[in-house]
Amino acid sequence: MKKPALFLITFAAAVQAFSLATVPFGTIDYVEGSSVVVRSGKSLGEANIGDEVLPDDMIKTAADGLVVIALDSSTGMRGTLTIKAKSVAYIRLKPDATGPKSTIDLIAGQIGSKLAKISGNPSLQVATDSVVMGVRGTEFAIATSVNGSVLVVCTNGEVACSDGIDSVPVPAGKAIEKKGGERLRMATVAISSADQFEKRWITDEIEAFKANAPKALADYEKRYTDLSAKFAAAFEPLQKSDILSKWIREDSAGLVPYTNDPATLKEKKAIMPDIVATRKVLFIFERIYYRITQLDQIITGTAMERIEIRKGFTTADFLRKVRADAAGLEKRVFLFRYAEKLYELRNAGGVGLPGMDSGDDFFSSSEDWDF
Repeated sequence: MKKPALFLITFAAAVQAFSLATVPFGTIDYVEGSSVVVRSGKSLGEANIGDEVLPDDMIKTAADGLVVIALDSSTGMRGTLTIKAKSVAYIRLKPDATGPKSTIDLIAGQIGSKLAKISGNPSLQVATDSVVMGVRGTEFAIATSVNGSVLVVCTNGEVACSDGIDSVPVPAGKAIEKKGGERLRMATVAISSADQFEKRWITDEIEAFKANAPKALADYEKRYTDLSAKFAAAFEPLQKSDILSKWIREDSAGLVPYTNDPATLKEKKAIMPDIVATRKVLFIFERIYYRITQLDQIITGTAMERIEIRKGFTTADFLRKVRADAAGLEKRVFLFRYAEKLYELRNAGGVGLPGMDSGDDFFSSSEDWDF
């Protein structure tokens, strides 16, 4: 069921404008369980076979969910991208002089892919907060854990992984792991049992969390409380922005001002600092939030609920607070992502925010996790 829009707005201004044709990233080829697509600040409801996936969409899968996306030819690649259970991912697609550039921003969970280049020089990049993986036609899987660790498994072709310090090629039959405070570490994988290898890694990460749950939970609660306040403070100017309200009205009408219009340039200059400031906080905060929601499923109904994070405040109390915050927080996050998209639509060629397109963002904001 579709959720209501975040703003109830009546279009009341005549604007020099043109219609925008959005090139699809792909089409949903297969669905299992519960999965949701979020676009332009609102949920589109359950994902269905045949639905288009557009750039800047978010795909969110439940514990029983799985979504397989058949890539559109506009990506320059042929094949599928799989968003696995308990995952959150944002889809990006940027034009480039050398070929289309696709980025999957993996916030939580696991994805896999089977890809082949069609023509030209396309690329696909998968990014977490601590590892960026470059692909030019291959079969791979990438997983994140509740501890913030990352695993990349290559079963065909080769992927290139970087953590901002080391850049390592990962050929077929190899896996690479990144844990907080540690360097990239290579491992050998039997291709026939790559799925089992990934599942065992995820199980081991959960056991590592359980072995040090009091410290890990105290750290999560501290980070969540601190970043929640910082996100609210950074986002408040955007939430009250007359410029953003105007952009949403224009988008509701399917229109956007010319990118070189003086009024548009002035609006972008005025709103850009608030978008950049919010994004820097959200980069880590969103990942922590979704890791906590995954931990909720592991902890609820167990003795870990009684762990005292601080005097008089238990894990159960903390999880109840996160659940109570969830609806309002996710609405603000969706609205912020919508603001980013509206900013990019006002840039020639869809180029993003200054300093936020290179991939450096994935390392400059990252934090080590050492439980």
